[in-house]
Amino acid sequence: MTVIAARRRSLLLADNHILHKLHSLSGIVPLGIFLVQHLTLNSFALASPQHFNAVIDFFNKKMPSHILFVLEWGLIFLPLLFHGLYGLVITAHGQVNVGRYSYWRNWMYLWQRISGVILIVFIAVHVWGTTISHRLFGANIYYDGMVEYFRNPLLVAFYLVGITSATFHLSNGIWNFCIRWGITVSERAQQACAKVCAVIFVLLTALGWAALFAFR
Repeated sequence: MTVIAARRRSLLLADNHILHKLHSLSGIVPLGIFLVQHLTLNSFALASPQHFNAVIDFFNKKMPSHILFVLEWGLIFLPLLFHGLYGLVITAHGQVNVGRYSYWRNWMYLWQRISGVILIVFIAVHVWGTTISHRLFGANIYYDGMVEYFRNPLLVAFYLVGITSATFHLSNGIWNFCIRWGITVSERAQQACAKVCAVIFVLLTALGWAALFAFR
């Protein structure tokens, strides 16, 4: 009975309509907004090292530490934990059928799951290599420190994959969000939304890649 009850609870969690809606919402607000903001602020390095360093100084020196703590945990870390963990539950119970039905939406469904798993690894590496290393070991996260950080071409390649996974996951997640929340009901509306999401993916990926190579 214990195994059966656990299986039922697992299936209930996987099919929970409210959790699914909250999962899709958290991917847009606040995580999607944070991704756009994060890529935009990193792109200040394209202007000059001084512009990028001013961003770091704002968060490290000008913003009160208690406010930064609340913002990080309330708007980033906790939503990220929920989105990532419940995303793994959805992935574990998902039915991939691209082998039988090779429709483009089926492929998007598959790549949404793959990109989500990649992002768990990427975010862990990124947070450890920047935020945690800075606070625990005093790692330099100013412009010259990031230039040194990205001297390894394998790390650059890893970041290219990670950034692309993040921008795809967000742009495709917007399409899913609009359907799940009843914004795009008709097929025509969904097709139009898919085109907008494709543009968002291209623009955000270009922004993220450009910001990355600003440190090279």
